[in-house]
Amino acid sequence: CGGAVLGGGVIAQSRRSTGRAPPVTLATDVCLAHPPECDGPDHFTARLLPRTFALRAGRRVEHHAGVSVMLVSKHGDTHAFDWTNLLHWSSAMLYSSLVVQSNSFELRARLRAATATSHGRANLSALGRTLLPTIPASTSVVHCSGAASSGTPAFMARGAHSEMFALLAQSASLSIANALGIAAPLRPPLALCTPRLIHCFDGLLSFQPKGGSSFKDRLGRWNREMLLTGRMQQAGPNLLAAPFLAAAYRLAGSSPAAVVLPPQRRRVVLLTRRTQSRWTNRPEAVRELRAIATGAGVGFVDAGDAEALGRTNLPGGGACYAARPQLELWRDAWLVISVVGAHESNLLFMPSWPQAAGLLESTNCGFFTDSYSTLARAVGTGHHRAQQLNARGRQCLPSTSQDYHVLNSPREMDLRNDTLGSLLRFLVLLPAPSLATGLLPGKLHPFLAARQASRARAHWQRPAWQRQRLQGRAADRRTGTRLAYAYHRPAAV
Repeated sequence: CGGAVLGGGVIAQSRRSTGRAPPVTLATDVCLAHPPECDGPDHFTARLLPRTFALRAGRRVEHHAGVSVMLVSKHGDTHAFDWTNLLHWSSAMLYSSLVVQSNSFELRARLRAATATSHGRANLSALGRTLLPTIPASTSVVHCSGAASSGTPAFMARGAHSEMFALLAQSASLSIANALGIAAPLRPPLALCTPRLIHCFDGLLSFQPKGGSSFKDRLGRWNREMLLTGRMQQAGPNLLAAPFLAAAYRLAGSSPAAVVLPPQRRRVVLLTRRTQSRWTNRPEAVRELRAIATGAGVGFVDAGDAEALGRTNLPGGGACYAARPQLELWRDAWLVISVVGAHESNLLFMPSWPQAAGLLESTNCGFFTDSYSTLARAVGTGHHRAQQLNARGRQCLPSTSQDYHVLNSPREMDLRNDTLGSLLRFLVLLPAPSLATGLLPGKLHPFLAARQASRARAHWQRPAWQRQRLQGRAADRRTGTRLAYAYHRPAAV
């Protein structure tokens, strides 16, 4: 799905590939056949078929006008299509939005050509369905109660309902419609996996779900390609992400931050976990972190545990997580201190540098991941990593979970043996730059633009194996911490 389609006319395969397979496929007059049973999280067997073949299959068929969008989440190179992991879902939705935005001109031209050749048979002027084929139609869907509810469907994922999954998918669809220059409804309708059902579309845009690497890794490669070609800066907002974020805020019933926070209004927010990477001495750690922040004249807010943020109780029992409280907590923070976990995916909604310092991530017992630095770079916000000076030392207790035992180990937060306190002292003393000092995409000094272009040409002239080695070295896999001033260094090649 995403390679050659059996007839129906592939009208666009983006050549700005950030992986081995074309990242975007736009096909017309095509159908998607769901399997007899919606698969589990490790498989994806839905097939793209030409409309003429699908109509002869003897199954129930639903026809959808407009350009529909198929969105999936993918963890690994071959399997793991589990959509309930918020980190991988957020990465997939953001990547899908960004790769279409960055290929907007080419895709618009192909769409105009397809409209002309269809002679009015296909309606390609509006957004159709948002197809989520890895989410079974049997998934429990509710609407959160209370004032915080945005009206977005809340899917059952890992024991609780959450609005975030539908909200991110609809935001990606609206951003894609913006890039294609087509009309879109206020809330794009969702289509889930229904066994043996065939969906037929005037147009369908998809993102190579089978084969290739995870969407998190594709997003990292997209970041590096944009940096190497000068289309994105090391510092400042990524304007290509703006339509995605604006759609998310609107769907959640909120609005983005619009001003630079002066020093007296800066807010440091602490957000911990009680089911993962738990601090056994949390009250003591809070007092020490609060003293560091308030000593520098910066506000400090203890937001509690992420498991309680946006949580409402359903009338029939169970929990439902509303999106708006989560978005607004990260939006209003100048710096968020948090432990590693999927809740950190909400850093997408933090203001970009220099409006905010970003996320100060406390790693746990030697655990390392570059997932959240990849997300931060894609939207232009900051990411700083604190680590234990004696990782897996006496502060780490045995884990109660067999999976990711290092990540799930309870630990004592001892600031004398952790870089968290020293990093916080450094960040709260940074001067507040004006908005004019932020580097915006496409606003490079001519000398810097020429230097980046020269580096990009030299990079793509190297053999493939050498490019891969250099890109691996440029990835942020160091055990140290990337401080705020690192955002002003030129991209490594």
